[in-house]
Amino acid sequence: MSLFPSPRIRLHEVFVRDRAETTTLTVYEDGLQVIPSAATFQLVDDAGKDVVATSAATISGAGELSYLVPASALPATKDFSDGWLITWVATIDGVDHTFRRPAALARSRLYPVISDVDLEAYYSDLASIRPSSMTSYQGYITEAFIQIVQRLRDEGNFEYLIMDPQSLRAPHLDLTFYLIWKDMDSSGLGEGRYLQLAQEHRRNYESGFKRLKFRYDLDQDGEMDDPNGRRAAMATIYTSAPPAWWNTRRW
Repeated sequence: MSLFPSPRIRLHEVFVRDRAETTTLTVYEDGLQVIPSAATFQLVDDAGKDVVATSAATISGAGELSYLVPASALPATKDFSDGWLITWVATIDGVDHTFRRPAALARSRLYPVISDVDLEAYYSDLASIRPSSMTSYQGYITEAFIQIVQRLRDEGNFEYLIMDPQSLRAPHLDLTFYLIWKDMDSSGLGEGRYLQLAQEHRRNYESGFKRLKFRYDLDQDGEMDDPNGRRAAMATIYTSAPPAWWNTRRW
């Protein structure tokens, strides 16, 4: 019996308004993907009203759950919101398990801005040292992107409001390289050189993220709020001013 199945939920789901969207979910236990015998899907808005009432979900032969949200459920008249909620109920070994995932309705979503071509522009021999079991470094690129989006959210940003995604390029490259070199070092390759590269790119990523600024579209009208102003990715922390008596000389 599946006591603690683990749904793979990596990011806030973003639905684009006035467009049909397919959302998916995979469930794992003991390192294997679970195949539910039945599953349902529900999507509610920030007021708790059904966007999609509880409906049967599609289950693939491998066990992936999916549901096609029609464009008619995401009309152009629907208000943008980051407070929607997806609820999946999957029946596994005769037991219903409820999995929830936050969702948003937005004008557009954010996509990664780098690929293997960008990685190889830094290290020309990357393709030649790539393990034979891999056809690209896309898995590292995707994982780095997910971590960056989550960090942006943890800092109070909504990633889909960023209007110049190229500002994320340097942090995305550095975090991807960190994941690549760290993985290679953990596999016993590089004789310590890969660990040094991993540490170097981690430092670059941290310093680059702290400097990260971008233009925003808070009202989601498709235009930059301030074309000449940029928003810092990390919140500014102001320390309290010293008390008035601090600089007073005492004789």
